[in-house]
Amino acid sequence: MKKGLLFFIAALCLGATQRAGAVEVNLGGRLHLDYAASQADARAIDKHFLVRRAKLGLDGRFNEDWSFEVAYDFADVFDATEDGIYKGDNKFRNGFDDIVLQYDGWRFADLAFGQFKVPFGLEELTSSNNISFIERALPSDAFGPSRRVGIGLNSSHDHYTVAAMGFGKSFSDDDRGHGVAARFTYAPINTPARLLHFGVAGVIERPRGDVKFSTRPESKASDIRLVSTGDLDDVHRIDRIGLEAAWRSGPFSVQAEWMRAAVGRDDGRADAHLQGWYVMGSWVLTGESREYKNGRFKGVSAGRPGGAWELTTRYSNVDLDDADVRGGAEENFALGLNYYVNRHLRIMANYIKARSERKGKSDSPDILLVRMQLAF
Repeated sequence: MKKGLLFFIAALCLGATQRAGAVEVNLGGRLHLDYAASQADARAIDKHFLVRRAKLGLDGRFNEDWSFEVAYDFADVFDATEDGIYKGDNKFRNGFDDIVLQYDGWRFADLAFGQFKVPFGLEELTSSNNISFIERALPSDAFGPSRRVGIGLNSSHDHYTVAAMGFGKSFSDDDRGHGVAARFTYAPINTPARLLHFGVAGVIERPRGDVKFSTRPESKASDIRLVSTGDLDDVHRIDRIGLEAAWRSGPFSVQAEWMRAAVGRDDGRADAHLQGWYVMGSWVLTGESREYKNGRFKGVSAGRPGGAWELTTRYSNVDLDDADVRGGAEENFALGLNYYVNRHLRIMANYIKARSERKGKSDSPDILLVRMQLAF
């Protein structure tokens, strides 16, 4: 704990050298405040307020060839309730998100060291400040490997990107094992007004310890999981594959992804193949377009007085039943409305109709989720 605290304080102190001209440093942060109200079905769901993210970070450059990024999310360690703020059960190191040192001196690619996102999934790699819904879709949450410690190579161009990574456990030690990942995207059409995007990604992982696949009903504030495999032991390998596509024409856009995880098991147990997909659409009512760069979306910029309004819809599906794995199946239909006040403030509202079945029992709650998002 003390080492992690000292590491973060040292990174913050680095910002003080900016005036001295030693390095180029930028301070940033985000605060995501969520509130969920639900109409429960089989399982009781309480109304809940959640500090979803409370993140501070630094990024900058040491010189022309070396850059860095450090981000810490206090919401992963501290809990906020009506009685105040207190330290939760998580360890202090759980708050570290990206801890990256990057070499930018090559023309053909950038080389990164540290903890950062495994290159898998269009929605997973899009910043939480820029995704169109409050939470990512069911398969992104269930199968995305998120952040791990490793070495990555990334090459980004106007019409294609290539990324590869070798990784081990996460800094928080929640995700163990090791593996390799790669992602390739191709955008034959990429102009300010129009976009056509295709992508494919794969991850080969040899886990260590028990493995679990689960997902919330696209609302972390509701604090339930309708589908979950539980802890799976004797897993020696996980092979993930993901396909992605996106189209944009002016204020209209559509994106879709399909993901599959092949779970290899020992002791004579049958391998399991788990999968999911989603499709979502967006219409920016005030005429702006969702921005796109380096194989991912960058959000909507409100460039006019009165801000920008966006209407979204999404269908998502995940199936965690196969062989002797009985994690259940879920499908969600969601509607969303986003108001971009300016580039720092966004107000979001989602309605989610969830339908799930696990081990013969169904649960189909309705969830209303709202968020105030502040970013700088």
